[in-house]
Amino acid sequence: MKKVFHYNIIPFFLILSLGGYFLIQQNLTVKRENYLNQSYMGYTLPSKISGLAALEFKGILSDFLFLKVSTFLGDKFIKREMLADKHADYIYNSVDVITDLDPWFWDAYLFADLLLTWDFKKIDMANKLLFKAREYRTNDFKVPYHIGFNYFYFLKDNMNGAKYMMEAASLPGSPTWLNGLGTRLSVYQNQYKPAIMFLSETLKKTHNPALAKQMEIRLNTLIALDKLEKAVQEYKKIFGFLPLKITDLIDKGFVKTIPQDPYGGEFIILKNGRVFTTSNMIHKQKKSN
Repeated sequence: MKKVFHYNIIPFFLILSLGGYFLIQQNLTVKRENYLNQSYMGYTLPSKISGLAALEFKGILSDFLFLKVSTFLGDKFIKREMLADKHADYIYNSVDVITDLDPWFWDAYLFADLLLTWDFKKIDMANKLLFKAREYRTNDFKVPYHIGFNYFYFLKDNMNGAKYMMEAASLPGSPTWLNGLGTRLSVYQNQYKPAIMFLSETLKKTHNPALAKQMEIRLNTLIALDKLEKAVQEYKKIFGFLPLKITDLIDKGFVKTIPQDPYGGEFIILKNGRVFTTSNMIHKQKKSN
């Protein structure tokens, strides 16, 4: 008996095969994205390996690695994803490698310092990198200036804060106002003014757009906090007691409006008269891998 080949079955198998291909391809794409997101951390090779591979192109490699790190973290800031300690470790280890390749790379030191201190509260990590910078950038006033600020503002150590501020003032190119800042640190204890001065000067010299945007938001928040705190003190001076709530400042004509916190929090008055924000100057964030 002669066998008959049913050609009408061919389109069915073609459709079935194509459907299976696209399903597998989509699954592989999702798995690839998940793998990249999970494995991107810690991807930076140790400088002993990357330095040997780069040969005489260490400067170019350090620029590439810095671009990779800043792009990766900049994307997370834009998406307002939640950052964890693993991200702080990633910043520190990456910048340590980058500055092994190019020990004079100031933008990398600055990037790590601003993120580790303000966003992660990892002051020791930030200072460790800055002391590394200090070994190489011996005539750059910005290095001891940032070390001094970290001691003063974050660690509440006025003695070391003044020490490094005065060291910064003695170096070439330092601004004239820095000469007296070291001796005035104790006066500014627990005030926003030195942080506003610090971020204003740093912002002028920041060339990374993503980092500059974060700094500008933080600076505007500090200016708002400083303005409200001065209004609270004026209120106390006139009435003899602190306002019960922040809106009392509007009711009594000390401010026209209460500014919005760019981070999504609310400004509140503490029992000691300080004005804080419930956001702690951290964006309300989504969970991240």
